[in-house]
Amino acid sequence: MVMRTFSLLLLAAPALASLSYGAQESPDALPETVSYYKDIRPVFQAKCQGCHQPAKSKADYIMTEVAGLIKGGESGAAVVPGKPDESYLLELVVAAPGEKRPEMPPKEEPLSDYEVSLVKKWIGQGAKDDTPENARQQYTMENPPRYAVPPVVMSMDYSPDGSLLAVAGFHEVLVHKSDGSGLVKRLVGLSERIQSVKFSPDGKQIAVSGGLPGRMGEIQVWDVAKAELTLSKIVGFDTAYGASWSPDGKLVAFGLPDNTVRAIKASNGEQVLFMGSHNDWVLDTDWSLKGDFLMSVGRDMTAKLTETATERFIDNLTSITPGALAGGINTIDRHPTQDHILVGGSDGVPQIYRTKRETKRVIGDNANLIRKYPAMKGRIWDSAFAPDGKTFAAVASLDGTGQIHLFKSEYDATITPELKKLFETVRRAPGPGENYEPALEEFYTRGAELIKGLDLPAAMYAVAFSPDGKTLAASGSDGLIRLLDAKNLAEKKTFAPIAVDATLPEAKPDPSLTDRKKAKHHETVGSLPEGRQVTAITLSPAAPAFDSPGRYTQVLATAKLDDGTTADVTGFVKWQVEGPVASISGRGILRPATAGEGKLIASLGNLSASVPVTYSPSATPTGIDFVQDVNPVITRLGCNMGTCHGAKDGKGGFKLSLRGYDPLYDVRAFADDHTARRVNFASPDDSLMLLKATGAVPHEAGMVTDHDSRYYHVVREWISSGAKLNPKAARVASIELFPKNPVIQNLGGR
Repeated sequence: MVMRTFSLLLLAAPALASLSYGAQESPDALPETVSYYKDIRPVFQAKCQGCHQPAKSKADYIMTEVAGLIKGGESGAAVVPGKPDESYLLELVVAAPGEKRPEMPPKEEPLSDYEVSLVKKWIGQGAKDDTPENARQQYTMENPPRYAVPPVVMSMDYSPDGSLLAVAGFHEVLVHKSDGSGLVKRLVGLSERIQSVKFSPDGKQIAVSGGLPGRMGEIQVWDVAKAELTLSKIVGFDTAYGASWSPDGKLVAFGLPDNTVRAIKASNGEQVLFMGSHNDWVLDTDWSLKGDFLMSVGRDMTAKLTETATERFIDNLTSITPGALAGGINTIDRHPTQDHILVGGSDGVPQIYRTKRETKRVIGDNANLIRKYPAMKGRIWDSAFAPDGKTFAAVASLDGTGQIHLFKSEYDATITPELKKLFETVRRAPGPGENYEPALEEFYTRGAELIKGLDLPAAMYAVAFSPDGKTLAASGSDGLIRLLDAKNLAEKKTFAPIAVDATLPEAKPDPSLTDRKKAKHHETVGSLPEGRQVTAITLSPAAPAFDSPGRYTQVLATAKLDDGTTADVTGFVKWQVEGPVASISGRGILRPATAGEGKLIASLGNLSASVPVTYSPSATPTGIDFVQDVNPVITRLGCNMGTCHGAKDGKGGFKLSLRGYDPLYDVRAFADDHTARRVNFASPDDSLMLLKATGAVPHEAGMVTDHDSRYYHVVREWISSGAKLNPKAARVASIELFPKNPVIQNLGGR
């Protein structure tokens, strides 16, 4: 069968040729059973899916899901399950006799022998699809996302002519008329999380950085007029950040969680710049006025300068004093007319730096600092100069609330001889709570004024000025686009970037699933003291009642013995609920089911006891509380243990308080860190904290709970309700032991 029209254009960078399992491993080291999701998907994801996905299906071939992978493209089937020798896909990626390299990929590094052996064995084992249900590709241009609530907006950008406003959505870029009068285009791609959107200098293209958190990074380039994806470049195994266009519109720069800064040609994805001097995730980039330098910022608390032509790291623009920019820098924006940069981050202080050093470099100095501004509440996520450079805006978040601040940025950056001498003698920048030497402090704060501040009930993550400088657009966790007067922040218009669909079904837990981690728990068993007889059974509480579907109670069954002592028999009585009002587990955990009244019965031999059960849902449901409901789940799953994210430095850049002692810190980590990276309000099932816990994405701890378990739905409901901390929620006030005067009996070692 001839299929020469079927192509696999693999645009992966050479750095991606070695996957996490090692491209040089011997084919003899193949796993006994090859998993599509764990073994095959990363190979195709890194090397094939950029050109063979729903938004850019070369030769009508889609490789992002198994059905399309098998079906093939223009010329028919590409994979014959169980018959690798008859699967044309393998012919394309294996060099023919006498040839130096296979037909595909045509320009980049071919699949290694190990990778080819993996694919061949997977096909031979039936080409089975073991992709977790909650990690499957769901959306295309023909089947765009539907929203129960607006998506968290992490980035926005105006077109150079001011006619359009591009907004980051879920799996898509939403292109609006700039006055908010209508949605123009929906650009649906492979990336679930859209981290940044940027119009090209001529306005004809949009560059997108994003990806599938924990799985893939991607740079997209869209033709705006045609709504066509012209480039999809797979760039790693986690989300890509901070896309920016070179001034000539030929290159797109971005940062990655592998601590690197890169730039590629927008036309074909060829990598032309690689800089690896950051020590943590790189979160944003921008170019010098002429494009001869690239600036980058990240979690390592530095802004760095790289020479474009040589790819050489030149300088740390900010101080490297430990703690001077505690928590890292999230955003960078170059001044419209000068090679000065505006940065903001976890310390909440907007600062402007020069990119060309005018003083002798001194270890630990901060001599490039031009101005520092009054601190905002919480962490700054985005900032932007006005087109004339005379003002700038920044947005921040703290505990579910946000700020938009407008600052004055007309300043004189001239360094006097006296200041230069101070720059070269002061050896370090001040740490948190400290100030510079008075003369330096006066220079840094001269004219650094707040013009106007706006407090909002939602975290703010994105901000952009219109090209005419008259309008400021801002958005964040509530997904609402706010168009504000750029002089005084007066509201012009507020609108949702996409219509919400109230008919979307609400996922509910399967009552048959267990609450334990992955395995069903074994019901407690035991025995009574030898020679003793049960004379009566009592249940506590005496009349369990519920007012919320998320609540439950532990019922205790106590046996009175013939010698007057008592014994806990909760684990081996037979439980029964009369009526649909509630359900009970073998260990006595009672949960509400249907509003009404019923009876709970516990039986042991010929004895029994019963109590009434009532479920009267409140007219104002209490909802899921982080402290009462979510934190116990997180602790039960081991997430905040000292060996995991509760460790002193956390794990994988994600830290929780040890065993949940600081719920405020934990909610910030889950719901706000990296512009709400770990939660997805628009699609809670796609939240990284749930995908990790269920093993749907790579997770060092593996699968710690079942998809659709009660634990899963406690966390899911919390996310869908906004992932907030309720400071007024009920707290434990006292603890009482029962019975008050226990008599210890030997119950079979219990």
